[in-house]
Amino acid sequence: ITSIMNRVRNLKNKYRNEENITDEFNYTKISADTTDNSGTVNQIMMTTNNPEDWLCFLLKLEKKGVPQMDVSLLNRLIGRYSQAVTALPAEKYSQDESYARILVRFAELKALQDPEEARDQFHLARLNCKKFAFVHVAFAQFELSQ
Repeated sequence: ITSIMNRVRNLKNKYRNEENITDEFNYTKISADTTDNSGTVNQIMMTTNNPEDWLCFLLKLEKKGVPQMDVSLLNRLIGRYSQAVTALPAEKYSQDESYARILVRFAELKALQDPEEARDQFHLARLNCKKFAFVHVAFAQFELSQ
C-alpha cells in the first residue's frame, strides 16, 4: 500500500508541475492581489497543507522572475518558503521528497542573502531529511561555493 501511495504521489507531482495545470488548482483565483498571494497561502494552509501543494505553489511563484537579480522577488520568496517550512511539521513530513525540496530551495535562496543562515537551513534539511541524497549534494555544493 505504501508503495502504491508513493507512486500515486509521484504521479500527482509530475502532473502538477506541468504547464497545462489550470490556475494552480484555481488557487490564484482566490487571491485578488497576485503579487501578495496571501489568498493562495491561506487556501493551502486551511485545506491540504501538504508539501506537494506548497512546492507547486512556490515553484510557480519562482517562475515570475530571477531571484538573483530581483531583490524584491528574493525577499518575497524567502518569506513564502519560511511560511511553508513553519506550516509543515518536520516530524510528519521528514520522509516526504517535496518537503525536502522545500527545505533545500529555502536554504539555497537564503544563501543569496546570508550564507550563515543558509548553512543553518542546510543543517536543518540534512537533519530532517537524511534519506534524500539531493539534500546532501546541495549542501556539499553550497560548502564548495563558500
